[in-house]
Amino acid sequence: MENILAADEQTLTRDSLLKKFFSLWAVVYVYAFMFTSQFSFPIPFLEQLVVWFGKTFLHLNDLHKITNTGSGDTTYDFVLILAIVILSLLISIIILFIDHKRASYRPLYLFTIVIARYYVAFTMITYGFAKLFDGQFPANGYSRLEEKVGDMSPMGIVWAFMGASRAYTFVSGLLEFTGGVLLLFRKTKTIGALFSMAVMLNVALLNYMYDVPVKIFSTHIVLLCVFILTYDWKLLYNFFIRHRTEKLVYNKLRAPKQWMQVSLRVIKVLFIIVMLWNNSSYLQTTLNKKPVPMEGFYAVNTFILNQDTLPVISNKKDTVGWSKMFVQYPGSVSIKMNSDTTLWKKIMIDTVKQTFTISNYDSTQYALLNYTMRNDTVTFSGIIKKDTATIISIRKQKKDYSLTGRGFHWINEYPPNW
Repeated sequence: MENILAADEQTLTRDSLLKKFFSLWAVVYVYAFMFTSQFSFPIPFLEQLVVWFGKTFLHLNDLHKITNTGSGDTTYDFVLILAIVILSLLISIIILFIDHKRASYRPLYLFTIVIARYYVAFTMITYGFAKLFDGQFPANGYSRLEEKVGDMSPMGIVWAFMGASRAYTFVSGLLEFTGGVLLLFRKTKTIGALFSMAVMLNVALLNYMYDVPVKIFSTHIVLLCVFILTYDWKLLYNFFIRHRTEKLVYNKLRAPKQWMQVSLRVIKVLFIIVMLWNNSSYLQTTLNKKPVPMEGFYAVNTFILNQDTLPVISNKKDTVGWSKMFVQYPGSVSIKMNSDTTLWKKIMIDTVKQTFTISNYDSTQYALLNYTMRNDTVTFSGIIKKDTATIISIRKQKKDYSLTGRGFHWINEYPPNW
């Protein structure tokens, strides 16, 4: 943390009422957002207040908080933003009325800049780690590779695009991680805010243009970078616009006693350690990642059940026949039925005995299949539920797809745009 505590109020010039109001409102809103954002801890009382506000003043009678969907752009979230804007304005007015004799709120403003720096740094480093170590935008799975581009959502396109290049995703994560690290230190805070703002502006645009439901959060990270830069805005304006020679200065607030300065430095070190430890799971997942045996997409050509050959065609009434099978995650298999429904099952593959043991999630057996391979043709035979089955399929692996198998080429005589 920074060496920050209250400065001598008498050394401050008296700000205008309007300047005091807007600086106070900005500070209150920053804290309100950080405590209520998409990734913050739930506050039951606030949730009830927001729902009441939406129903009473916006006539949203069905308003409620939707959880565990990954979306931060729900109706509730937009009502929440409106509510904290109004609430922070009211709180600022009340504080100004009670504390009208105060000359300036500059110490609080400077302290809040530090808090905002660490909040943005934590966000940037967390997202950076996720991209560096396969936590976000992993390589495209077989179900994604088999999906038609026209059937993808705009968000799905972004995930497919990022997942197609591990190197590009890694560099994207490195940029976010770098921006976060720069924000942790006073000497690099300005370049860190500029750097992070540029990176997050691109992220926010992707969220807007491709309908990724993190628009509110990413926009606020950009705005928090702007808020951090307000401390240096005159210097930046003079340097970039008026081409004057300028010198960046440190935050003027310091802890008045030595033990406070030491304590704040210890807190900063602990913050960095906890942050890195919190994100180490991405690294562990990457290091412990093992290849999935018999990984691939299996397109069913022939499906024989109890000696009856079932046509492998789309048929809403056919809840028995298989059309596709995806083996892409450890211990899991997805089976696409002719009825266009998908079954998710557990699987244990023995490559020595050449068996697929498929079970339900209550551990009861669903199918026991032996397999034989000849080139790309894989034939399964065994039991599905209580019926004898023979399945002939064509297996595709990642190397068989242009998107994942082409690789990088320095020289292209013709654009590979197909």
